[in-house]
Amino acid sequence: MDDLESRYQLPEDIAPAGTVIEESELLDFATGVNLVDGSSQEFLTGETEEATVLAENGNCVPALIANDEDNPAAVDITNRDASEVSTTLLGLPREEKALGLFDAVNIYGINDKEWASGPFAAGYAYYTDPIDYTFADNFGYYWRHLPYESALQAYVFPPPISFTYPVDDNTGRFPGGKSDGTMTAYWESKRAFRYQPGRVTGFTLGVRMSTQSGDDGEIIQWGCRNGYGDGYFFQLEKGTDLFIVRTSPDLGELKVPREEWNGDKLLVGQGRTGWGLDLSRVTMFKIEFSWYGAVGAQFLAYVPDGHGEARWVKLHYIFAENRFETPSLRSAYMRLFTSARSIAGATKPAFINLYGSSVFIDGGDKGTVTLGSAALETAKNIDATGRSILGLQVKGAINEVDNQKAVYPVGLAAFASVPARLDLVLQSNGIGNGESYFYGNGTNLTRGASSPIAVTPVGGNILQINAGQFPDISAEVSGSTNYLTGKRVRVTGTNIFNTHVTAVNSGLTQITTDRPLPSTTSSIRLSRFDAFATASGVIPSGVASGTIFFNTGGGQWRIGAAWSGSTGEDDVVWFASKYTGLSFNRQGNITGETPLPFESYRQASFSIDFPSGTSDSVLTFGGRSLTISGTTSPWPISLVAQLMDSSQLNDVVVVQGTAEERIAPGSGTTQAISSWTVTSGVSQDSTSAGGSTYVANKFEASSSDPLSAVLVDTQGYRTLKSPRRIATYFLGSGETKQFDLSNLFGPDKMYITGAPGTPLNSGALFVVATARGASGVASATLNWEEQ
Repeated sequence: MDDLESRYQLPEDIAPAGTVIEESELLDFATGVNLVDGSSQEFLTGETEEATVLAENGNCVPALIANDEDNPAAVDITNRDASEVSTTLLGLPREEKALGLFDAVNIYGINDKEWASGPFAAGYAYYTDPIDYTFADNFGYYWRHLPYESALQAYVFPPPISFTYPVDDNTGRFPGGKSDGTMTAYWESKRAFRYQPGRVTGFTLGVRMSTQSGDDGEIIQWGCRNGYGDGYFFQLEKGTDLFIVRTSPDLGELKVPREEWNGDKLLVGQGRTGWGLDLSRVTMFKIEFSWYGAVGAQFLAYVPDGHGEARWVKLHYIFAENRFETPSLRSAYMRLFTSARSIAGATKPAFINLYGSSVFIDGGDKGTVTLGSAALETAKNIDATGRSILGLQVKGAINEVDNQKAVYPVGLAAFASVPARLDLVLQSNGIGNGESYFYGNGTNLTRGASSPIAVTPVGGNILQINAGQFPDISAEVSGSTNYLTGKRVRVTGTNIFNTHVTAVNSGLTQITTDRPLPSTTSSIRLSRFDAFATASGVIPSGVASGTIFFNTGGGQWRIGAAWSGSTGEDDVVWFASKYTGLSFNRQGNITGETPLPFESYRQASFSIDFPSGTSDSVLTFGGRSLTISGTTSPWPISLVAQLMDSSQLNDVVVVQGTAEERIAPGSGTTQAISSWTVTSGVSQDSTSAGGSTYVANKFEASSSDPLSAVLVDTQGYRTLKSPRRIATYFLGSGETKQFDLSNLFGPDKMYITGAPGTPLNSGALFVVATARGASGVASATLNWEEQ
């Protein structure tokens, strides 16, 4: 007899039920013919023992077992239900292998090439609170790796009230004690995953999260979104209320509560599965969408279904949205994300842990790839100091559309007239390394400490000084403590924090301060704006707009713009400064000073306008304006910097033209200030700027491909601060070589992406050349793919 395993199938719930005695017709086994009684011509019968089976649902189907190959046994297939992921959103069978774009399991830590977290300080309005107050007990916010769970966690738990400041330090934080603080922490993929027409894009996420809090304002989300406001995601509110959400800037928000899902609601005893979803336990979710939302989207979960098996089960299907005049997505390029939000007064932390996650296209191919190339027009001089000779940066926008492309360098061609080393380095957006948004490094201005002055405390805020030791600072005791108005004199010394002089007597033997001074004070230093540096003519005639980039450095300083007829500091537009506030511990004790503002890199745009019907000029820098009466020619405009004791201002760069104009080839200029006219007390160092011949970087769009994602710098020639080296290559004297970069860059390796100035940006890629043993020249060409 043939193997019957492939001939028939019995239900899984059958069970043996023993045997029974049946009266059966007798057969001639040789011929298969029934035996017949010769006299009565009736079929002969006899007792036989037969096995029986039972099936609880009564769907046991008898199967005929036959030896005749011409009459095979009929088979009844009991599992006729197709899987809910066996066809695409377009109703086509999934016959192609899914093309994986991304996967992460987070075993070893946080892959900062793939993941970005934010927002800054979790968006907490009172992040200036003392750290040991904001993060006391379980309060605070975290973006962290959980090694024992192989998970990325976003965690928020705002304090019930913000810190109550015991004194007013003129920073606007006093008195505090606010009860409306919110925190939001998210993880988001740096890549926006490409879309292919006629294909389905899918996101899967394994997550678990905090539940059952009951806190109004607690919102946990997981799914995909983009910077336009498009999104498909799950949303849990108050730890109990589960929604499926589609957001669209054009169509608004579609928020579907669980009871209105048109698939399985994952409630105990209900729906197809009868499964009760517990979001505090790890669960896999899937979101699929296609064609800008016109095909719709479906949301699934991988849960138990039936006896001893699990499968993807559809929870909700958003139908084809062709009833709208616009697509339901402004852009189909999405990023995978998780997010947790909570508010002051919450009873427990809100968190979401992200485990395995992936992004795929249902079939498809590598997609449209655009090739690009950049080369130096002429070779550059090289010596023992490594300097950048070529750079690539991803645009923030292409034709006013946010750039979501990823760039993969694939080849480097190089020549050197002397033995040389070429380094490929990534330089970040300027945070902490003076990159000034990639426009280059200028000189460093510094000022040391002033001479100490012996003093004797008279009262809490009064110091006595010996005659002849104190300068006349009577004109420097008013104005704001952020130094954008007036001139202030700081008093520094042991345990003296954020203290300014408010009055000085006529004999210059006694001063009054705005804060109490320690009774043990015997010596102080005066920190004044009595030394400055001037960069003359940096904004030439006719330039009416642009941006000033600068690095904050340390200490206290201010920077301003002076027009051609300026006669003093009152004719300067002070538009940026560095100052300090008081820092406290959770008991309200002063522990020192906090640098303000908090950002480590800054910029200030400027414009020069001429009001209609007047002969005036209006200079606006960083939002602060100065009206100059009776002149329509304020040029040339200089930059002026003033520094207090132990302070530093780095890398001032002037960029002419608007942001739109600057990306057009040949328009605008960039100038890093490498030489200032300084007064006594201020020193400058232009080493990192490349010396007096330094030229700032100027990233420009390729004229041959206006839709390219890349800006190219062939002008810059500078040393880099804190570069991240990713590869090194060597050239012999007079040698030309080609280097394959595909082992470094690719969708599953490294890439360059993101708008400048955002946490999604991976930095600019530079080719840095260093001569080995003798000076010479070098040139380079970079080739890349983008999609």
